[in-house]
Amino acid sequence: MRWSSVLTLRLGAALLAVGGLIGDAAFSQLPSDARPSPAAIPSPSLPSRELPRRPEFFVMIDPSHGGEDKGAALGGKILEKDLTLALARELRRELEGRGIPARLLRESDATLSLERRAEIANEEHASMYIALHAGPPGNGVRVYMPLLPSAPASSGLFLRWESAQAPALGRSKAVAMAVAADLRKTGMTVSTLATPLRPLNNLVAPAIAVEWTPRVGGSRAGESQKTLNTLASAIAAGLAKGRGQMGAHP
Repeated sequence: MRWSSVLTLRLGAALLAVGGLIGDAAFSQLPSDARPSPAAIPSPSLPSRELPRRPEFFVMIDPSHGGEDKGAALGGKILEKDLTLALARELRRELEGRGIPARLLRESDATLSLERRAEIANEEHASMYIALHAGPPGNGVRVYMPLLPSAPASSGLFLRWESAQAPALGRSKAVAMAVAADLRKTGMTVSTLATPLRPLNNLVAPAIAVEWTPRVGGSRAGESQKTLNTLASAIAAGLAKGRGQMGAHP
């Protein structure tokens, strides 16, 4: 193919592209020296796709158990895995009502290992993590904070999996105390415990767990939506205070 033919094809494509911008008729009226050269014509590009923006601060809510792991049987047909998911949804609603973004680690009846739960929270760069549990024995609410093993917290540039929580341990304790204080305002019996409860020690963000237990001789867990609302509201208030102590903003 001769050079003149190549130039004709390129110029023809350029005319078509510019014609779409200023109109064929208007383009034909332009003086030859005013018409843009092929090099000056922008090449078409695909429309940009906006990726969902991760909030600067968000709480990862982990409804414990799920799928094949049913958790504790709480009387009748009520299972712990269903109650924790219901409470998690209420807690998310309460947090978002306070302007604090929140996500559920599982949105459905899915089976997730403890290792995978920690991996997801760490991969998503959660600012705060809370695991929800329910079941006997006991009376009231237990708030758990991490307890690290005595082994060194790090190995060179890497955190040990079993003690990844080490840098955030102090903030985890502060959040646990804030949540416990707001739960006590509801009149519930609340205890705080430091324990190597998995997967808390595998989280790099402040991490706690809350377990609700049915009142001895009282109604069974999950039978009262009002109780769930009360729990979710108190936990959300405590997490909001814990966030403020961390100096974070949504």
